[in-house]
Parts: sequence; structure tokens; C-alpha cells
Amino acid sequence: MFSDFLGVTVGKAHFATYVPSGAGKAIHKNRPYHGFVLNDSAVERKYYFESGEILHTKGDTLFYLPKGSSYRVERIDGSDQGCYAINFECDIEIEVPPFMLTPRAVQGIRQSFRAADRVWNTQNKAAFTIAQRSICEIILAGHEEEKRAYVPDSRAIQIAPAMEYIHSHFFENEIRISEAAALCGMSEVYFRRIFRTLHGKSPKDYIIDMRMERASRLLFDGGFSVREVAELCGYYEETHFSREFKKRMGISPASYK
Repeated sequence: MFSDFLGVTVGKAHFATYVPSGAGKAIHKNRPYHGFVLNDSAVERKYYFESGEILHTKGDTLFYLPKGSSYRVERIDGSDQGCYAINFECDIEIEVPPFMLTPRAVQGIRQSFRAADRVWNTQNKAAFTIAQRSICEIILAGHEEEKRAYVPDSRAIQIAPAMEYIHSHFFENEIRISEAAALCGMSEVYFRRIFRTLHGKSPKDYIIDMRMERASRLLFDGGFSVREVAELCGYYEETHFSREFKKRMGISPASYK
């Protein structure tokens, strides 16, 4: 489980990218590295390991492929979709069997995979650092998902109006959490509690993560200045944006660009 990776130093990343449908191999022998994979929303695959384990992964499944494992992949559905994958080393030898989970806070985990994917082909120092950070984020997020208390699906439905509002307005300068809570007909305190249970973070951190995801994509595309990216992501002050970006990405917006 993800708890087996706590306290283990993540070494060099060897692969961090999006694997489109049909691009991956069906047969894998003696896998050289540890790997985390996150399926797209409509993907369904079965992984048959020589050791006897079977992982039946579906949409938004996050799973682990052990170093040294041999397995066969059976494609069942989602022919037009793929998955994100990250391969890596650890500072010590660990033996963890294949495992999987379907995270409730999948958006944040997907952002970690995307951050590594966007820079991987550059193969510079920043790319390796961002990939290592993404792996650590995935481990921590997976661990939080494992230990998180179960919340009925009705809670997710209950805050759906707020989620739609946040996803439509996160790049605007000010989003009031009180207004999001009011859309759901609940107090702000109760909304924050349900939100954190479902997504593993506060509404504020969730919004900032979405802004940084948008910012990193715009910077990587290269068509905007740092100031313009800041404004497009809801920051009127470039210094505030730069501070938040470096805090979460480990590198300044100018250097990332």
C-alpha cells in the first residue's frame, strides 16, 4: 500500500508521461522500475501477474506496478483513452505487491501526473525535480485516500453545485467560499469539513492547485508573459502569483517558462 512508501526516498524518475490508447505493451517482463499509473475516466484494463495477483483497473483507478514484476495487460474498454504513468527508483530495496485504489480526490492526483508529463520531454534538471515531486505528491495523496474515513456518496452530490462553480470560476481573482457553501444550502464550516473529507484539502488549496495547473500549462506553452499568466490565473499581483507558484512547483515562473 502507499504507506509502504512513507519514509522511503524517491530516487531518479525514469519515465513520466501520458500513454495514449494502443501505445503500451501487452506483455511486460521483469519490470526495471517501480511505477504508478492513473487511468483515464473510461479506461478498463486487467493486469495478470506471474505471481498470481490480478488487478482489475477501471476509470480513474490509481495503481502500483512493482519493480521486477512480470505481467500481461488485457484491454477491456476505453479504447480511445489511455493513462498517465511514472516510473522511478527508491533509495532502498522494497518489496510491495501490486495494489490499486479509486481515489475520491482524483483531480489533485491527476494534476501531479500532468505536471511531470508536461516537462518530461525536456529532460532538464527541472523536469527530473518536478517528476520526483509529483511522485511524492502521489504517495502522500494515496496514503491520505487509504486512511480517509468513508463519506457517503450523497455528500459528493450535495456539494456538486459548489464544485461546478469552482471549476467554472477558479481563474477569477476572488472566489468566496461562503458563496460556494450557500450554493449547496449549508454553512461554510460544514461545507469546508465535507470538502476536506472528499478532496483531502481545503477549498482554498484546491483552487490554488487548479490555478497552478493552469499556470504551468500556459507557461510551458510559451505564448504568454509571466504577468499575463498571473492575470489569466486570477492574480492581480505578479509577485503574489510568483510566490505561490514557487511554493508549490519548487521553481519560479520565469525559470519554468
